[in-house]
Parts: sequence; structure tokens; C-alpha cells
Amino acid sequence: MKKKYVLFDFDGVIADTEESNSHYLGLALKEFGVELTEKDKQRLIGTHDQELLIEFLSRSPRKVTVEQLTRRRKELGNTYENGNIAPIPGIVPLIQGLRQSGVKTALVSSTATRLIIMGLNRMKMTDLFDVIVCGDMCAKRKPDPECYLKAMGLLGAVPQECLVFEDSSVGIHAAKQAGIEVAAFTGSGNGQDVSEADYVVSSYEESKRVLI
Repeated sequence: MKKKYVLFDFDGVIADTEESNSHYLGLALKEFGVELTEKDKQRLIGTHDQELLIEFLSRSPRKVTVEQLTRRRKELGNTYENGNIAPIPGIVPLIQGLRQSGVKTALVSSTATRLIIMGLNRMKMTDLFDVIVCGDMCAKRKPDPECYLKAMGLLGAVPQECLVFEDSSVGIHAAKQAGIEVAAFTGSGNGQDVSEADYVVSSYEESKRVLI
């Protein structure tokens, strides 16, 4: 069945932000005496879990709250507003082609709305999506399916009509829990477990085979 709706995650799918995001978080944590390890970085991909931040801060030699960390992160900047952000090769023509063929598109992210809109504006991609659902628009974030269910509701879609592009195990699980087929994009090279996905593609040129 040809899909009428294609939904995209942002980090690692639209733009390769994961390493940069880890860099900015690492800068803030380092000021509190915490080193962000490679294992920590892998655990962060696809999620915005406050419990993880609390766990990292527990390694600090002094008592630090998440609020203190958040304030320092804002002062140090972020990928979406301050970093080098660019579309992953092939994503823009893919979305343009989908829209020209009558397919509706959505962006579904756990990242805050302000940051996603800033990133899209900087890449001149804001008008490529019919629907945008971000983390602060939902009570629960991925791996909960709420964000995908919300996006389908706004699109007027049912799961069988949709395909999701995700790069993280957390995001893939969220989409599968919403009943949607998932194409795992591995082109950002983050080494995530994508075994729950229905398809695996390493480039957006290759992705055309799952959209026919």
C-alpha cells in the first residue's frame, strides 16, 4: 500500500545533531565536575529523560540540581541556535518529492518546539511539513507513542497510511507502539539498535525503495 503520510524524527533524521547535542551538554556537565562518556551519549539518543540528567549529576562532587544544569546549558548555547546545523544529504529533495506527489509530511520530535523551529528556520525547511509535533506539546515523550498518535490525529491519518523515519531505538519503539511502519535511517551513524524497525536504509537515495 502506497503511503499517504510520511513522518520524520528530527535529530539524526532531518539533521545530524546528536554529536553536537552531546557536546553542548558535556560542556555544561563538565563545569559541575561530570564527564559525559560514550555510553552516556548513546543512552541520550532519541530521548530527553530528566532521570538520565539526574543520574549524570549524581556523579558530581557537589550537589547540583537539574535546574542549575538547565540554566548553565542555556548560557552555553545549543545546536539548534548556535551550532553548525544542516540537512542530512538527500532529505530535502526526498520531502519535496513526496509533497509534489501529494503525500503529506510531519515532523515528530522529543525536542522542545522553540529549538526545532529555530533549527528548521536556519535550514529553511519550516514549510516542508504539514504538521509539527514537539516534545513539549505532549504529556509523555518517546518511547511513549503519544507524539505519533497526536501527529496522526492532526493529519487525519490512520497507522496503515503512514511511514515513519527514525534513527533511535527509542523513537522506533514509539512509532511501532502507535501501530506505524518504521524505516530506520542509519546514515547518521549513531550505532543504535534498529531491530524493531520494518525497514533499514542507510541513505535517502536508498529510502525510495520503501516509499513505492
